[in-house]
Amino acid sequence: MSETAGEPVDRDMTANPNGNTAAAAAPAENSPKRIEELVDELRKRTAELEEANRELRRVSHYRSLFLARMSHELRTPLTSILGFSEILLDQEELTDTQRRFCQKVQDSGFQLQASLNQLVDLSRLEVGQTEVFVQEFSLRETLRESCAAAARMAQKQQVKIEYEVAPEITTVVSDQGKLRQTLFNFIAWAVSRSSAGDSVKITVDVDDESMLSIRIRDNGEVKETSSIFDPEYNEATGEPDINELGIIIGRKLLELIGGSVSLQHGTPRGLEATIRLPARPAKA
Repeated sequence: MSETAGEPVDRDMTANPNGNTAAAAAPAENSPKRIEELVDELRKRTAELEEANRELRRVSHYRSLFLARMSHELRTPLTSILGFSEILLDQEELTDTQRRFCQKVQDSGFQLQASLNQLVDLSRLEVGQTEVFVQEFSLRETLRESCAAAARMAQKQQVKIEYEVAPEITTVVSDQGKLRQTLFNFIAWAVSRSSAGDSVKITVDVDDESMLSIRIRDNGEVKETSSIFDPEYNEATGEPDINELGIIIGRKLLELIGGSVSLQHGTPRGLEATIRLPARPAKA
C-alpha cells in the first residue's frame, strides 16, 4: 500500500517539483511578445538616431553657409583695412604715436584674418569638403615659404627661425598647399610660445622607409601634450588660442595626406613636434 500510494506522489514531483508548472511555462509563452517589444523599441531608437543625424547634418550645413557668408562679408572690409594701413605705414610721414596706432590696426587686422581663415578651414575639414591635390614640388622651397610667412610674428617677438634640410631631400610628392599650411601652423605655434631671444629650429630628414621627419623644436612652455589636439581641452584651459587651433587644423590636414604628428617635451624645457609623412604616395 505504501509503494502504491507513493507512485502518484513521485510522478507529481517529477512533473512539477516546486508546484510551479504554470509559472515555468509562462516565460516560454511570453517570449515572442517580449521579442516583439524589443524589436519595436529598437525601431524606435533607430528612428530617433536617424532624426538626430538629420538634424546634425542640417545644423552643419547651415553652419557652413554661415561661415562662408561671414567670410565673404568680412574679407572685403578687412582687405581695405590691411591695404590702407600698409599704405600709411610705408608711404606716409607719421609721428611715432600715429605709426604705433597704425601698426596696432594692422596687427589686429592680420590677427582677425588668421582667425577667419582658421575657422573656415576647420569647418571645411569637419564636413569633408577638403580635396587633396597631389603634385611634385621642392620641400626646401615650401619650408622656406612657411618660415617666411611666420617671419613677421617671429620678428615681433624677437624670435629667430632656423631650418636645415638634409641634402638628399630634393622634391616630394604630396599636397603642397596643405603641407605648407601645416608647417606654418606648427612654426607659428612654436614662435608664439617662445620668449625674446629664443630660436625655433627646424630639421628635415628621411629614413629608410622613405618617410620624411620634420622636427620643429622650441624652448617654450607647455603644460600638457596628450590632450593638446582636443578642442575641448583648449576651451577648458582658458581662452582659445588661435595658434593652438592652428595645430589642430594642421594635424587634420596631415591625416588627409597620409602624415602624422607627435609631441615630446624637450630637455630641460621646450617642445619638439615631429611631423612624419611619406615622401611619395604609397603605390596602390
